Amino acid sequence: MNWAEVDHGAIPFLMNGADCMAAGIQNSDHRIRKGDPVWIRDESHGRPLALGWALMDGEEMENAKNGKGIQTVHWVGDDLWNLDS
Repeated sequence: MNWAEVDHGAIPFLMNGADCMAAGIQNSDHRIRKGDPVWIRDESHGRPLALGWALMDGEEMENAKNGKGIQTVHWVGDDLWNLDS
């Protein structure tokens, strides 16, 4: 699955369910096309943070200075994450 890496400043917002802003994306899979599913990871450790739908192509996300890059639909700590098994 396609991935995008975000800086540490983006993590608190993602953990509250915010969409991923392009300005926080530091690196991405250039095969991403608008509408693709994307997993979001932190740039330091590569740990998964969230899942979402690409609102831009991968290279465009990296180069954009503003706007939403990924519409977040699931993140670590949300209701789905916390479901009892």
